[in-house]
Amino acid sequence: MPEATLAQELANPPKPWAKEGDQAEGLRRLVQARGPGWTPMLLAGLRNAGLGPRLLPVLQDFAAARGRLLVVDAARVQVGAAAGLALRYDLEHVLAGDCPLGEACVAASERMWILPAGRALDGGWGAAGRGREVAAALMGIAAGFDEVVLLLPAARASWLRQVPQALGTGSAVVPMAGGAEASTTVLSAIRGGVAEAEIADFHLLILGLGEAAAGRLLSGVAAIAGRHFGARVTGARTLAGAAGGDARTARARAPGTETESGSR
Repeated sequence: MPEATLAQELANPPKPWAKEGDQAEGLRRLVQARGPGWTPMLLAGLRNAGLGPRLLPVLQDFAAARGRLLVVDAARVQVGAAAGLALRYDLEHVLAGDCPLGEACVAASERMWILPAGRALDGGWGAAGRGREVAAALMGIAAGFDEVVLLLPAARASWLRQVPQALGTGSAVVPMAGGAEASTTVLSAIRGGVAEAEIADFHLLILGLGEAAAGRLLSGVAAIAGRHFGARVTGARTLAGAAGGDARTARARAPGTETESGSR
């Protein structure tokens, strides 16, 4: 995309609040001055389409609680498909000038927009200059929102260094669902976050698990992550909680003793 055209696109990101009153718009401008909140969510695989239907209601609840939400799907979770959208374009197409931003960043509800970015991340992976270009574009787009959730393969978590805001808290969210490979999948994502981006705190987003099953899985993951990766692990059932606010701490005792889950 020609530099001037891209600059114009990023200077005018989607503005769903345009029809609201002056007072509300003024308040949102104050929020914009501080910048949006960033929540990196790390996933074990490069393609994670099966998680789309499970994550969609969680993201919708997060938008209802926190305001205008931009979901950047760089992990091919296909949240848009789960929302019934036929998304044709990726951030890569915007950068290449193949489509305007408004055709790639699509509203899934009154408060949530989805921007596929798997191809853009592929193009920026391993190329420092290209990685900075993708990061700069994302930060420009994000300025029009209150919150940003960045869905990212854990193996590529080092790319977060290009977006300092996303690493501001030194933490990341990892989805935790059931299944025979649940703990392996979660630990793989945690290992990637520690190795690639030096993330120390992980908040597990519990998806569709009962209290007993969630407690056992959370305690086991916390013990292994602490022992082998030096990571701290908490768990929550909402994204607002996982991103900070009501996370439940899972504290592993010394090897050979019982693992304990407590409330924080």
